[in-house]
Amino acid sequence: MTRLVFFIAGALVVAGCAGGSRPPDLAADERAIRDLSATWQKALLARDAETQASMFADDGISYHDGQPPLVGPQAILEWEKNAVNRHPKAKITSRTTELKISAAGDVAIQAGEGELTDLGENGEDHGVHKQRFLTIWKKVNGRWKVAHDMAVNATPWQ
Repeated sequence: MTRLVFFIAGALVVAGCAGGSRPPDLAADERAIRDLSATWQKALLARDAETQASMFADDGISYHDGQPPLVGPQAILEWEKNAVNRHPKAKITSRTTELKISAAGDVAIQAGEGELTDLGENGEDHGVHKQRFLTIWKKVNGRWKVAHDMAVNATPWQ
């Protein structure tokens, strides 16, 4: 998967080389995406569906194992609200392992890994599910928004 991510990132860098009157501040873009990722992580831990949904572009898509794609913030909001009901005590963490921004500064690819720990009513651990994620960010009116987010389980569900 890592090779595929960097092939796509390389293609974005080449595609981003065309045009633009002012060069983007890629360091500022990286900080912005990392800050947004930290906000998203806090929302995951707080089970804050509204903040999670707000991260997505109007046409942003979220993919989950075995589920149809979720298109747009409203669909993502409903999914996240239901996820809280399905796993009320889950602890979800993620960590970025790679972040590449196109030369044009309008598209970025973020890859990483995380864990979903499903906790029981008394805080007992019902299992840790390792996950990998790939997020494609795009600038919308000067702000970074999620265009595509895909999380896949690396640990089988029991």
